[in-house]
Amino acid sequence: MNNLKEWFLSRSIKYKILAAYFISILLIGVIGYSYYFMSNIKMIKKETQMFKRNLINQQKNMVRSIVNIAIDGIEKYYEDYKEGKISLAEAKIEAIKFVYSIRYNISKNSESYDYVWINTLDGIMVLDPPKPLLNGKNVWDMKDKNGVYLFREMARVIKTQGGGFVKYCWAKLGQQSNKCYDKISYVGYFYPFNWVVGSGFYLSDIENIIDNYKEQKRHDIIVVTISSILIGVLVSLVAAAVFYLIVYCITKRIREIGELSEKLIEGEISPEIKLPWMGSDEIGKLVDNFNRFIDESYKLVLFKKTIEEDLDVNAVYKRVFDLLRDEFGIKQFNIFEVNNSKNAMKQIEVYGDEKMLCKQDILIDCSLCRAVRTARDVDSFLESDVCLSFAGKPKNHICLPLIVGGSVGSVVQLIFDEKTKTEEITKKVKRIKIFLKEAAPVLEAKRLLAQLRESTMRDPLTGLYNRRFLDEFASTFAATVKRRNTKAGILMCDIDFFKQVNDVYGHNVGDEVLKGVVRAILKSTREADIPIRFGGEEFLILLQDTDEAVAMDVAERIRREVENTEITVQGTIIKKTLSIGVSIFPEDSENLWKCIKFSDVAMYKAKESGRNRVVRFEADMWTEENY
Repeated sequence: MNNLKEWFLSRSIKYKILAAYFISILLIGVIGYSYYFMSNIKMIKKETQMFKRNLINQQKNMVRSIVNIAIDGIEKYYEDYKEGKISLAEAKIEAIKFVYSIRYNISKNSESYDYVWINTLDGIMVLDPPKPLLNGKNVWDMKDKNGVYLFREMARVIKTQGGGFVKYCWAKLGQQSNKCYDKISYVGYFYPFNWVVGSGFYLSDIENIIDNYKEQKRHDIIVVTISSILIGVLVSLVAAAVFYLIVYCITKRIREIGELSEKLIEGEISPEIKLPWMGSDEIGKLVDNFNRFIDESYKLVLFKKTIEEDLDVNAVYKRVFDLLRDEFGIKQFNIFEVNNSKNAMKQIEVYGDEKMLCKQDILIDCSLCRAVRTARDVDSFLESDVCLSFAGKPKNHICLPLIVGGSVGSVVQLIFDEKTKTEEITKKVKRIKIFLKEAAPVLEAKRLLAQLRESTMRDPLTGLYNRRFLDEFASTFAATVKRRNTKAGILMCDIDFFKQVNDVYGHNVGDEVLKGVVRAILKSTREADIPIRFGGEEFLILLQDTDEAVAMDVAERIRREVENTEITVQGTIIKKTLSIGVSIFPEDSENLWKCIKFSDVAMYKAKESGRNRVVRFEADMWTEENY
């Protein structure tokens, strides 16, 4: 062992480094690929579960759509009967023919397909396309192999929910009739004919797709692994050759330094004699510059790490402020933040002077700022009138844009009293630009994070705040009202007969109607009021600093505005009304959520009273102990 150790220590540094390189590559490869396999196994499991959920949801949406199409077709023939065009018996026959014609997911040999069936609510089979012998039979007591009375379960879903999904066991077309497979079906109800209309899909089909999906993922991992290993080996060999060449050049220089030290030892020993790396030759300059580089790099890394851990964008601006003032000794500067979507900018920090040294116009039109417009440094030392928006003459300025993603996010303006640009200013600006380059992506990331948080608080369709905002803001709102010793109006608004819009015109038109109602609500509320999309067609409006009279007045104004609003969608004019319930916080209750419930109760009273009206909550409307 000692001989091996002596042999290793006697080898050249380049071989030791090369050996360390190969050992490191081997360890990194083993650890990396182990982690890669473990990560991919977890990822495949997670992706498979997500894929399965999405696939089942897609199938559910599809069969629900098919059933709705069938019910729409049945309704058409029922309308023909009501208009006297055909008899009731003829309407039912034509409806059955239409439903019978619905085929989808047909296999290549046409021996299997998905279909729509009809049975009555009390269990008489009206139409079973693959099993016509069941037509007219009473299937109320039919059970699957798991003991589920499937047609009773369908009737239960219709009676309790008006329609929905049912899971049971059923045979497949083209398969053994005595074998059943788990199936999920959606059933809807056509009231005039007392018909239950349904269609479904088999979970085994989903599992087959999932199995194929997992197999493909495993295959992909194997292919990528083999390719990565081959490429890794090739790259490692090429890198080893290059690495060896680089190490050889470095060790050659070290050997030359060693030879020089030997000559110095052989000569006269004196404290004044320095080794080359301690002097002013290339090695000495390299060592000196490297040490200075390390110091500067440490400051930069520390600065970046600090701002990355800061709470928000304002804290980062404060760090930049302190950096310019304390580290670089800049006596006067301004920091601006640019809002490219609004073509505007705002002043974040001012130091050294109470007023901004640029024309105010740049705040409302940021293209007037040369640094923003050109995305380049602006230096009045090079050209005195370079930026026409600068109003701080005879002082000089250097404006540095912080660019992220191809656009300017912020501008740092440095103000100097000097008439000419000194070497000290040049060095400072170069160093400042390095720090600002690190700060730019951090500022942008924190801005985007703030915007993302704001977007999660907004309803994407209407632009109003959503329930998540209410959950986070409720306690603050309640505390503010109590602290200021004021009152707040709580308005719960619901669009009357909104479901008819979706049923008749479709959800796209329904979305446009929602937007139109929201525009009318916003037109009738104050800027300080807070409208929130509470549910599908329900809106909650928080009226700050409002007593009962004002709250009722605002509610009535909203009701009238919505009633008089004409919403034009696809050439059709639609008018809707609102039922509004009003409560006053903390007059009706010290608990804000209870007041919200009170306004909801009053809103339902408005609907029971005929809709399109405003109802003030009264104590006798609430009969429950809890809310």
